[in-house]
Amino acid sequence: MSANYTFIKSKGLPSVFLNAGGTINPSTVTPGNLPLEQLSKHNVNATIFYEKGPISLRAAYNWRSRFLLTAADVIFPYYSIFNEATGQLDASAFFSVTKDIKIGVQGVNLLNEVTKTSQAYTGSADLLAPRSYFMNDRRFSFVVRGNF
Repeated sequence: MSANYTFIKSKGLPSVFLNAGGTINPSTVTPGNLPLEQLSKHNVNATIFYEKGPISLRAAYNWRSRFLLTAADVIFPYYSIFNEATGQLDASAFFSVTKDIKIGVQGVNLLNEVTKTSQAYTGSADLLAPRSYFMNDRRFSFVVRGNF
């Protein structure tokens, strides 16, 4: 088994002008600090695995709290977009047919997690409204591995 937890406290640049870099429109985002993009405050990873003889089993769960996707949307009023907390379970099982050939199956997003985003509708990162939902679907792969 392997597990870890990471805590990240981040601050980005002041959000005094966030309208995609142009100077035509003033930003509608209130000046202040946003966290750095793509960094969740809380991150948890846990993996269990079993290796014995020809059998290899693995399951991993990864979870992260809300994080800033982009400081400014590309559409007026250029408000910040956040990715909501999300977790994903992946697993694999392999069997060694010979010392050089393995067959197996891999599953990704076994819990069928939906990616949800929110947008700061007033310019404040404290007031968020739902923005979009993405269905990622479960994916399975059947694999043959060979060592040559």
